[in-house]
Amino acid sequence: MARVIDVLGPHAYTLVKYGVSPYDDVKTAAEKLEEVAPHLARLLSELGIAYTVGGGI
Repeated sequence: MARVIDVLGPHAYTLVKYGVSPYDDVKTAAEKLEEVAPHLARLLSELGIAYTVGGGI
């Protein structure tokens, strides 16, 4: 699966305050976010799916 930085680019660093590394895979990051920011977890999951289906950017 894609890494957070692959999907969000430099914006991935904004998730560090939630305990997510830009180099985490999207699934792991979404699991970490589910407790503290469920809205971001859903957004990241959807973007990760779109990124994977679309074959990247």
